[in-house]
Amino acid sequence: MLPLAQAAAACYANDAVFAWQNELKLAHVLHTTVNGVNTFAMAGTMDAQEWLVDLLAMPVPVAAHPQLGDVHAGFLADVEGAVQDCIVPAMAALGWPPFYLCGHSKGAGEAILAHGLLKALGHAPLVTRAFEPPSVGGADLVAVLAGEDLVWTQTFNAYGDDIVTLVPKGPTWWRPTGLVRLPVPDSDDWVTKHKIPAVLAAIGG
Repeated sequence: MLPLAQAAAACYANDAVFAWQNELKLAHVLHTTVNGVNTFAMAGTMDAQEWLVDLLAMPVPVAAHPQLGDVHAGFLADVEGAVQDCIVPAMAALGWPPFYLCGHSKGAGEAILAHGLLKALGHAPLVTRAFEPPSVGGADLVAVLAGEDLVWTQTFNAYGDDIVTLVPKGPTWWRPTGLVRLPVPDSDDWVTKHKIPAVLAAIGG
């Protein structure tokens, strides 16, 4: 858990060098290694522009994917690019050794979707760790991910759970199994509670 949280945190470094980003530079993938295993970290929201894009996505646009069912259309568009243009070429060139996925916030939701897409292609990651994700799909996605080594986190304190992990709401949106709840100090407000330093501290980093 901790090494993959640290890999997700590395996406926020000022000197991060991304292996892939979309044309609008609103989605990013960092290719690194964790304990000698190839790891793809999906970056979380980087700046105010991304927050605006995310907020304007309500009501949430839904895409019907043939394998994953109804999923978040915006995240799917980003993830399909990351999978097709970054992860698949990189791992195919290496002969498909085991690999990890991780991400924080929006990137965590993207990592969950990427796991589903890669499983549909016959190349599921060995492990996915999604730190504080929103929901990105429904019951079909949960069924596809059943039995996979996928863990997602939700920080909480006396004032409630990380609100990012509670949206979108409604019967369309399901959470995969594999939840790990992380206690954080009651002094953490909703923004602090969500950020990757709070996650790292709660895990023990």
